[in-house]
Amino acid sequence: MTTPSPSDEGRLVHLGIGNFARAHTLVDTQRAGGWSVSAFTGRTAAMADALNAQKGQYGLIVRGAEGDEVSIVDVIDEVYPADDVDALVRLVADPFTAVVTLTITEKGYSAGTDPATSAPARLALGLAARREAGVTEPIALVSCDNLTGNGDVLREAVLAAADEDTRAWFPDHVDVISTMVDRITPSADEGAAALVQERTGLVDTVPVVTEPFTEWVVEDRFRGRRPAWEKAGVQFTDDIELHELRKLRLLNGAHTLMAYAGQVAGVERVDEAIGHREVRALVEQLWSEARATLDLPAADLDAYTAALEERFRNPRLADNLIRIAADGSAKLPVRALPVIAELGGPDKAPGEVAAVAAWTAWVTDRVRAGDEVKDPKADAIATAAAIEDPTQRVTALLALLDVPAGDPLAAAVAAQERRLPRP
Repeated sequence: MTTPSPSDEGRLVHLGIGNFARAHTLVDTQRAGGWSVSAFTGRTAAMADALNAQKGQYGLIVRGAEGDEVSIVDVIDEVYPADDVDALVRLVADPFTAVVTLTITEKGYSAGTDPATSAPARLALGLAARREAGVTEPIALVSCDNLTGNGDVLREAVLAAADEDTRAWFPDHVDVISTMVDRITPSADEGAAALVQERTGLVDTVPVVTEPFTEWVVEDRFRGRRPAWEKAGVQFTDDIELHELRKLRLLNGAHTLMAYAGQVAGVERVDEAIGHREVRALVEQLWSEARATLDLPAADLDAYTAALEERFRNPRLADNLIRIAADGSAKLPVRALPVIAELGGPDKAPGEVAAVAAWTAWVTDRVRAGDEVKDPKADAIATAAAIEDPTQRVTALLALLDVPAGDPLAAAVAAQERRLPRP
């Protein structure tokens, strides 16, 4: 079978239509040209009602530091509520559908095997119908959620819900694609709808606000048709893991450091944190250490960190540090601790140690002030943070990150806490 051209027309089905998909992947699909989109909502049908009332159109506001660019995205044909399983089965079984993209959040992949509550289970039903219809062209399932190895996670979730015949048919007819996505998409402010109407004339109840930066890196493993996303600047690669690691250690790592060190220093937003002289110095140290673990050209890393700084400094898209600070006990073990280990210990990675110390200091301040710490281990954090002895407190908090007692990281973190910038 001859592999069709990426520029061929087709239908893309999207599961989990929300702000991120509408600001990122669907924008690139429109720019690719030639493809239509049928979308399904996530938790509620409200987005389907709103977009269908607007004939699938919505306003995209790109909020740069100097001003806004406003355009209309009109790639969507129709939006269905998530529970319209019959519509999804029909669309996936249709040979004209060649790609399914998903933004269902991390929780969506562990929703089980009941189609009533699980998007992967509904997708498994659609694939069974495609098999029964005798469609031979491969279909690609493309995860666009912000989790490492998202394609592998998607594959496991769909196969767990599929029947035996579909599991046997799957390898020859389904490509599961991992991607790395990156674009900040905050909630639209009160003036967004008025701005869209003023600039475009569209009366829009669901405008999207986003930043100028956008990145989408996609595994180059399609056997069937796909949109010509490269026209929109999408990068295709055989090594998605390296790009995921770059984002995790440079973007996410810096975000985590600023979230805690910035608040300890008395600021509230990302742009204020990167503008704080001492916090900025900690970010630069963390970047230097993380870069040493990434097998990428120095020029590429220079460009990436320069773009990150520009994004962080954008005052018109400033994110609140308190939001980024959630779930630190889950983030630090994948963002900071591996770099410390790879570089040879805490004395070789003071920037990463500072990220951990900023967390221990921040949760301690929050607990002792009676404020909430949003974290899956919040109760254990509260108990540890109440310990009076600084070394014992830090050791107890690090134990929640699976750092064993006696690890030299505890002493390094306790010392670094005292050096963190304060108001």
